Amino acid sequence: MPLWLVALSYGAEPIVVGSVPDTTIDVAVSVEVVVPWSEAGLVPARAESPPIGPDLLAMGPDGEVAFYDPVHASVVIVGMGSFPVAGVDDLLFTPSGTLLVLSGGFLSAYDASGVLVERRALPGMVPPGGALGLDGSVVCSLDLFGGCHTIAIMTGGGGLASYDGPSLRPPTRVVRRVGDALFVNDRRIATLAGRGGGRLLGDWLLVEEMDDGTVSRRAVSLRDGAEVALPVEGRLYAPSRDVACAPDGTLGWIDPRADGLHIAQVTP
Repeated sequence: MPLWLVALSYGAEPIVVGSVPDTTIDVAVSVEVVVPWSEAGLVPARAESPPIGPDLLAMGPDGEVAFYDPVHASVVIVGMGSFPVAGVDDLLFTPSGTLLVLSGGFLSAYDASGVLVERRALPGMVPPGGALGLDGSVVCSLDLFGGCHTIAIMTGGGGLASYDGPSLRPPTRVVRRVGDALFVNDRRIATLAGRGGGRLLGDWLLVEEMDDGTVSRRAVSLRDGAEVALPVEGRLYAPSRDVACAPDGTLGWIDPRADGLHIAQVTP
């Protein structure tokens, strides 16, 4: 079950600032990157198992794209090659182009060509398996219960410094469902037709819902209310953390097809 379906809080109706944004804005979707299957592992779905393929998309400030290849246990930086890392939990590009990799209780920093810059063990109180986030120079890990843990500080040159202060940081933006509406803090962003919820990714709200047995996924822009449909599970697809946001707000997602791994993008 996706994290955002269980981490939502229900409460009293908040003060509403504005209404549901206009969702009729035209959105241009472009396919900027196509990776042949010779460079990305894929095991199609079988009767007894879901597909196994590229996951954990990350997008950088200058068009860099990286993802995790669980079939070959490696991180792939498109156009630059790959390097082995077993059991990756998440990937994230910083605004300076450093690639952060969370794996096995360690946070590692790589340059845009895949060269290791630094690796540090996570603080003892931080649970494994989190999702990476960046608040200025502070690197955080979001745990399965929505707790935001500081794990390191970015330094000049893409390095990492240890953080010895309190682990948990209160979130500055909170997603919650009230009735059929999704709010970010006190702002109503989206309306749901069935069961579901949402989570934040940069200036986008990722929404997943089920209505009459049909699952749908979409991203809603916090800037202008534009909506983008996201793919759902199929023979070549088992979405997990398959959507990324570049530092400039560009939204991208993994879109596997017969001829290779497509990366679709929407530029704000």
